[in-house]
Amino acid sequence: MYSLRERKDRAYEEVSEPQDDDYLYCDKCQNFFIDSCAAHGPPTFVKDNVIEKGHSNHSALSLPPGLRIGPSSIPEAGLGVWNEASSLPLGLHFGPYRGQITEDEEAANSGYSWLITKGRNCYEYVDGKDESQANWMRYVNCARDDEEQNLVAFQYHRQIFYRTCKVVRPGCELLVWYGDEYGQELGIKWGSRWKKELSAGKGGHHCGSLNKGEKSFPLRIFIFQLSSRVTCSLKPVKSQTGIQKSKIPLICL
Repeated sequence: MYSLRERKDRAYEEVSEPQDDDYLYCDKCQNFFIDSCAAHGPPTFVKDNVIEKGHSNHSALSLPPGLRIGPSSIPEAGLGVWNEASSLPLGLHFGPYRGQITEDEEAANSGYSWLITKGRNCYEYVDGKDESQANWMRYVNCARDDEEQNLVAFQYHRQIFYRTCKVVRPGCELLVWYGDEYGQELGIKWGSRWKKELSAGKGGHHCGSLNKGEKSFPLRIFIFQLSSRVTCSLKPVKSQTGIQKSKIPLICL
């Protein structure tokens, strides 16, 4: 007969490594963080106006206070979103981009879709074509150059958000371009050179505001086409402190 010593019960919890889209970016520190920036605190997210789901005009009615939907400053771009109240500070977050979630590649043809990466060679689309399922972000047009860009699109927790990359004064239109983190998710590494070609007429830039029958294709589809040309891209893996640890292949198409 042997007596066993009393042992204290222990609970073990498996801690998962942060994913690439668990990180946010601080434009002031120019560094990545999780949940809260060590120097500037947690980010500010602007919530949509709450509207009953399925409303036929859900997208327009979801517009947050201080913003206005009206004709875009970009020729033939249709409607756009304007700041009408006080200045929007640097690092302000909007989103997520609402719409139908689908893996059907036909969604890219709507002109209102963003591509979301779910893992290695695994994607889905968020399609804002249906105004009863989308939100106001479907009306934001794409910038034609660096100077007029004031929003950055990025993926966070499997959703698309927009972040102000500069102070947006009253009377200015909100204009978006994908950020480095989103571009790297898609394997896009050509940067501003492609944006300049778009503004020169070599591609569409209306990003969802195209009228039926227009020949130029939306920028989001252009992004999808770029991603299909990449053989393999590398993305830095960052720890919670923002220190680059290593590089791993992210997208191999």
